[in-house]
Amino acid sequence: MDFSFTPQQQKVYDTVGALGRERFAPRAAEHDQAATLPVENMTDLKDAGLLKLTVSEDLGGMGSGTAGTDPLMYLVAVEQTARYCMSTAQCLHIHCHGSHFIDKAGSKYLRELVGNDVVKKGATVSFTGSEPGRTSRGLYTLLTTAERVPGGFKVNGVKNYATLVDMADYNIVAAGIPDVPPAEGHVNLVIPKRTEGLSIVKGSWNPIGMRGAVSPVMQLQDCFVPDEMLLGDPGIFPRERWQARFHLSFAAQYLGGCEGIFDLLKEYIPHRGTADDPYAQLRMGEIRVGIDSVRWLIYRAAWLWTQGDRVKAELESMGAKHRAIENAVMVMDKAAQIAGSSAFWADSVLSRFVRDLRIHTLHENLDKSAATLGKFNLGQAFDTTARL
Repeated sequence: MDFSFTPQQQKVYDTVGALGRERFAPRAAEHDQAATLPVENMTDLKDAGLLKLTVSEDLGGMGSGTAGTDPLMYLVAVEQTARYCMSTAQCLHIHCHGSHFIDKAGSKYLRELVGNDVVKKGATVSFTGSEPGRTSRGLYTLLTTAERVPGGFKVNGVKNYATLVDMADYNIVAAGIPDVPPAEGHVNLVIPKRTEGLSIVKGSWNPIGMRGAVSPVMQLQDCFVPDEMLLGDPGIFPRERWQARFHLSFAAQYLGGCEGIFDLLKEYIPHRGTADDPYAQLRMGEIRVGIDSVRWLIYRAAWLWTQGDRVKAELESMGAKHRAIENAVMVMDKAAQIAGSSAFWADSVLSRFVRDLRIHTLHENLDKSAATLGKFNLGQAFDTTARL
């Protein structure tokens, strides 16, 4: 294993880093305060050619993603984005996964339709599976229904955490076919922007963190989706364990957020006059070791996706995500110890990073990840898509 960046990975790292420092970071407070989507940041990523990260090379994309030729490249972009604006990183994460799923599971018509729009026009893709009460019902037990009708599906339901839906050109929506067992009847439908019957509930997004990653409630009322916009066949998402392909990008966001906190501490602690304090030095060292250890777990797991052992890659990805969450909690705690309460005014950058990171790490259940790894090591049945 050689974790040195390839020239293309280095270019992505440098490009996103420059965008983050010069554009994303200066805009972050405004989007946090107003809870508005960072549209201009996504436009910057489009102009830099980075919205095509997870589209295959044959369509003019960059070939990243866990099923691509370079799984690490898009993770580097997500990590670097989160270092400066975690809300923008979540938007990029959603877009990359949506475009990757279409690219690898869609029909020839669908992958060319969306892939060409992403590559040539900078189209964005939203991907929403979540809906109220799903945690208690199970990942694939959905109340949103896709009823078969002549020529397609009629979709009805309510989805939440619909990140990027306000600006997305294409919305992937998960639903269930009535009277079919949840896993077998699970479908993903690609719904273009402004399709009749799809609406957004205004004022339905007001969290204390990740406020710029606007993820409102989406309503679907007798929304007709033609057959050609069905993404794969029914049941493909659970059957091919697509949820397990998303663990690493969450981990990359948590890693980037921790790097952002570390960057702030490097400036703030000397300014505070405590750089010579042995406890400040100790905490900074602990934070640095934690961040670096998480990075290598993520990079190793990304490498494993190229080695042909799918289950091992999934398990290592879960482990990296679990460690990234634990590390994020540690970083927030140790940062608070050495920065002090004066660093946590409501409008401070450190305060925003902590709010974003704490809220976002709650999105994934680290206990499920650890328990899954425990089951595997004890020879018990396990599910690498477990996350709720």
